[in-house]
Amino acid sequence: MPVQNNLKTYFSLFILASAVWLMHGFIPALLWALVIAIATWPLRMTLARKTRLKDTGVAAAMTIAVAVLLFFPIIYALILAASDLGALTVWIKTAQQTGIAAPEWLNSLPQIGDQAVKWWSANLSDPNGLSVFLGNPDNAWVKTLAQNLGVEAAHRLVTLVFTIVTLFFLYKQGEELSNKTLALLDKLIGESGRRYGVQAATAIGATVNGVVLVGLAEGLLIGLGYWVADAPHAAILGISTGALAMIPFAAPLIFSGVSLVLMIQGNMIAAVGVFVFGMLVLAIGDHVVRPKIIGTSVELPFLWVLFGILGGVEVFGLIGLFIGPAVMALVVMMWNDMTAENQT
Repeated sequence: MPVQNNLKTYFSLFILASAVWLMHGFIPALLWALVIAIATWPLRMTLARKTRLKDTGVAAAMTIAVAVLLFFPIIYALILAASDLGALTVWIKTAQQTGIAAPEWLNSLPQIGDQAVKWWSANLSDPNGLSVFLGNPDNAWVKTLAQNLGVEAAHRLVTLVFTIVTLFFLYKQGEELSNKTLALLDKLIGESGRRYGVQAATAIGATVNGVVLVGLAEGLLIGLGYWVADAPHAAILGISTGALAMIPFAAPLIFSGVSLVLMIQGNMIAAVGVFVFGMLVLAIGDHVVRPKIIGTSVELPFLWVLFGILGGVEVFGLIGLFIGPAVMALVVMMWNDMTAENQT
């Protein structure tokens, strides 16, 4: 019997490894669908209670709602990005021919104004000097960038399609899958397995609330700052800031660039205001609101939340934003269980 059990275990692992190898290209879509399903499951249950729809109808309604919320912003952002890339190409060609004139405020800088104007004239106003920064007039790097962005966008859209398809089946059969998964964990690990499964799901839901909702709120507030400062494309910049605000330390890339553009345009007060306001919003959102939302739900200290998010992004990419804190929550729970057992 022991030999037969060992062979059964090895065979099961072989089948599981084969399935993972066959599906490895779709794993990101499966993980995204799982994260979205866990985060929106309370809405799914509320919809099922308040309507007479069966599981298929509820799954279809929820899937359509999520698809609308995901598809339209992404497609709109891609259209605007393509338009902005074309405008950027025209601007680069013009700058390569005529150079970039020094802004009037540059000469008024105390102590360094004259040197700054001389450097700008030699490196940016002169087309020959500007070629060091913008390259040759053929703009081959711009074409390569556009091609790479197109390939990446197509890949993301394909992943999004498979995510939506998988999400439908999770909404339809999620309760059955959840019960079977918890029962399997209970069988494999023991009585702690069910607690670990529930803790992982709770951590993912809390992380979605803390990362997505706080990021969107930060993007909305900083986007209003762009609008007040009369920055170009304030709406799409606000959406981009909200998306990057979900990743720690990434949002400053956007509002720092906006500040630089406003500075070049000669609006120093608006440039400083956008930068200071953006840093203030991020400081409150990232260091006060977000850790409280995530850490309170799963009793996870802020340092572990930060390690989980940063490590998850580095290892798994964007989906790691939600998987990382769940892994750290399980580590902390196991640590507490083991130390409690040793104390007894």
